[in-house]
This record gives sequence, C-alpha cells and structure tokens, in this order.
Amino acid sequence: MRYLIAETTWKMVSLSKAVSDTGTLLSRCEAGDEIEDFHSMKAHDLLVLDAGQLTRGASLSRLRELNPETPVCLIARKPSPEQIASWLLSGADTVIDDTASTAEMLARLAAVARRAHGVSQPKLECGPLVLDLDRRRVHVGAVTLSLSPKLYEILEFLALRSGRLASREGLLNHVYGFENEPAPRVFDVYMCNLRNHLVGVAGALRIETVRGSGYRLEVTERRRTARAPAAGRHAA
Repeated sequence: MRYLIAETTWKMVSLSKAVSDTGTLLSRCEAGDEIEDFHSMKAHDLLVLDAGQLTRGASLSRLRELNPETPVCLIARKPSPEQIASWLLSGADTVIDDTASTAEMLARLAAVARRAHGVSQPKLECGPLVLDLDRRRVHVGAVTLSLSPKLYEILEFLALRSGRLASREGLLNHVYGFENEPAPRVFDVYMCNLRNHLVGVAGALRIETVRGSGYRLEVTERRRTARAPAAGRHAA
C-alpha cells in the first residue's frame, strides 16, 4: 500500500512518521496547494489530509473528481457530528479525531485503504498465496517467502489487482513514488526474481507480461490444492 499524506501540520508530520515506520509506502506533500496535483497522479491507495485544508483551498468534490477510486481520510480536531456528516456527504470516506491514539489511526487508515480494494481483513488470499498486509509477508501454507521489501511491494500491488492489467507505469509510480525509479533493465531483474520466488506455485499462479502494456497476476488454482514452493522460502 502507498499513502499520500499532506504534511501541513506537525500532527500530520508525526502521523507520516508513524505510517513510514510500519513499512507502508508513503508520498508526502508539504503545501496545501500541492495536494490536488499529487492526488491527480493516482499513485497511492489512500489520501490523508488535515480537515483544516478544506478552508484553505482544498475541495473534497474536486479531489473526488480528480481521483474517484482512491479513498480520502480527514484528520480533524474534535469534529462535531454535523461537520463529520457534511464531510462524509461531500466525499470523505472517513474522519478521524486527531486526539485518537496512533495505533487507532493506523488501524483505521489501513482498513479504509484495503477495503477500497475489496479486502475486508488484513489477510489477502491470492490462489496459493496468503498476503499478510499488516506484517508485509507472504505465506504458502506454513512457508514464508523470503521477499525483499521491493519484491513484496510489487507482488502486493499485483495481488490487490489480481486478474486485472496493471500498467508498467502505474506499478513503477506506486512502488517508487516518482523518485529514484530504476533503469528498465533493473526493474526487469526485479520481476525475474519475483517469478523465481513463485516458481513452486507456477501451476497455480503466474505473473503475465502483456507486451507494451504491463503485467497481470493470473490465478488458476485455489490455495488448498497448491503445493509449497521449491525456492525462495524459509520456515515460518
């Protein structure tokens, strides 16, 4: 997952650090007038901003128009029921009181982000794989795949869009956040390494390259019938 957080207050800066510490990918913008530009790039799974920005030029209706599929979370200081109702009706997906504990904030953000992908729990089943979205690990039965952070992020992106074409540009933007993108050949090596980790379940799941377009994760067999992978694993 990748969040876009508008670091317009110290509270939002603190929240950004807490999100980053979980391993979740993070994009930051520091000025309120940058929010719409960053949001229009559609490289993130969740937008988080201080509700005060809504009185300084940011518009919920405009944010929804720019990126209708990505949920918007507002952080507000002791919001009234009327304010919450108004924001939800205007396009916000959730409103969090900024006096809530960090643990509660992180859990609520994660829930909104994954449910936008149709995933109700932190465990995502994808054929023979089970992705632990909280711990950022991938399991096949009792075996945990030894994936580097980048390989996990690529696989998570594809698994959340299983069966759908993911453009190469969209995948790169999500994983790298418009910064330090590798040379094409380097990224091809990442994809090759990821496929090597999945070789033991190749009969049940595969990453298809759609030439000139991107990638698609195809699942052909359910988890209960898949065998454990032969490479890239260690005991859970």
